[in-house]
Amino acid sequence: MKITVDDVLKSPVVAYPLRALDACLMSVGAACAIICDEATAMELTKNAKQKPLRIWVTAGSHTLRPADRRDMEIPLLPNESADQYKDLGKRFPGGERYPGFTGFLAARVAAWYAYNMTGIKDPTEDLDVIELHDAFTISDVQTYEDVGIRPYGEGRTYVESGDCYHTNPHTGKPGKLPSNLSGGLLGCMHAVGATGIMQTFEIACHLWNRWAEVHGDEKRWKEFNRQKPSDWTDLQVKGAKRALAISHAGVGSHVTATILMDPDSLLKKDA
Repeated sequence: MKITVDDVLKSPVVAYPLRALDACLMSVGAACAIICDEATAMELTKNAKQKPLRIWVTAGSHTLRPADRRDMEIPLLPNESADQYKDLGKRFPGGERYPGFTGFLAARVAAWYAYNMTGIKDPTEDLDVIELHDAFTISDVQTYEDVGIRPYGEGRTYVESGDCYHTNPHTGKPGKLPSNLSGGLLGCMHAVGATGIMQTFEIACHLWNRWAEVHGDEKRWKEFNRQKPSDWTDLQVKGAKRALAISHAGVGSHVTATILMDPDSLLKKDA
């Protein structure tokens, strides 16, 4: 299914300026993760067709009531300074109240916890791929700011830079930190309660170098009565070692930041 910019602009208004095609579809689905110690994991997979792959997982989570988003001091991430936000009120109308309701501050705090636990100093330098909770088209821009990919007020510049794509359309080179190569919630739909595990699996596929295997196998397409598109493209991020998934619940008020890392590419020993 092809959707054009004109299709989006002509779709019904949901909450101005968002229109129907700015929002993801809700779907029914489920996801499961088995949590166990290493010995049990090896026992469960001893007859698996493929050798088990190791991965390091760290997560930070936070909950904010909607009212907590008002007039809240911005928690600074490792790559930020207070000076960056001194003139928000001058640069943006109402900026003295920014980000407030326009950001997901639970995502900011969850990222702060996750970065500090893993040694992430700058997400654009230390991460290789991300999956964000893009229930609406604006959510990507909001989250780019919340997790420190861009300072508050400048999230759109990351889209404009082209570095959020697998291949930067301006340079033809790999994007610096590709986002939502799965298609995100807008492309995959939103099975509430299951998307967090789906996002984590997506970034794991990049670290395992199995993205094309999972998404490009024609047998899998046929199992779901779908035809593999003729223009299907392998979006594997080559050499990916560290990745981030952001999962939301509630009105952007319950957020988990999950960081996956290759065990040989940890940034701190006690991560």
